[in-house]
Amino acid sequence: MRVGVDQRSATARNGKPPLKSGIYALCEVESEAYGGTGANDEHWADGEGREPGWPTVKIRYLQTYADKPLTIDMLRDARPSASKLLLNGFQAASFRIPADDFRAVMELLGEDLDDLPSPPPNFDTTSAALAAMEKKYRHASPEVKERISKYIERGSIGGLVKKQTGFKCQVCDALGRDPLGFKKKSGEHYVEAHHVKAVSGKEVGSLGASNVMTVCANHHRQLHYGGINVVIGEESFEFVIETKPVKIPRLKFALEGDGAAAG
Repeated sequence: MRVGVDQRSATARNGKPPLKSGIYALCEVESEAYGGTGANDEHWADGEGREPGWPTVKIRYLQTYADKPLTIDMLRDARPSASKLLLNGFQAASFRIPADDFRAVMELLGEDLDDLPSPPPNFDTTSAALAAMEKKYRHASPEVKERISKYIERGSIGGLVKKQTGFKCQVCDALGRDPLGFKKKSGEHYVEAHHVKAVSGKEVGSLGASNVMTVCANHHRQLHYGGINVVIGEESFEFVIETKPVKIPRLKFALEGDGAAAG
């Protein structure tokens, strides 16, 4: 969701400065276009509001960046070859951008598309709808759909970190809770590796053990989508979660010949 010119009055902004032109949210379209009720309000440029019946879609917010938007100036500096519609804006309606530009925006926002939440199912649960669905799928076989995409090789450091931390959720441990999840068939407790500095940013060191925490699935989602601000120190990660300050030691592995031990 791209903001062009912030047309709100000082009163509407509660005294805050106007928003800079930039990208403030990632959304997913959830419907076909339908006739809307109109959009003549202060959020549109003068004379650009839409009359009732203008094609409209339902959207679902996946992530918002109100506190740290990707401004168009930043995008223009990082990707001057991006679509002119993206860089210059287009007030009248939504617009398509090339897939490469979309991926570039996601990288600049530090997002990993595979980590974004899936949309919840929106089923029509009336008897007629359920009967129609049963008829459609009664004799159907599951289909396999192939997805071709680029991805970043994360390596096997997560597995090493999990062993080093005893397959514990370090956040649960710091909060005084049971840090061990369920046992897998292998006998190991289930835990996930969280890269504190997003791997999608492709920064040097983001794949290292010192950038990884082991966390349960719930805290992994919370760290990604709960607005948790993690401060990366020399020896630890520090943040506040559920109103409680947490300090997680950063793991370090000895390199051959450096004389240091894992800790």
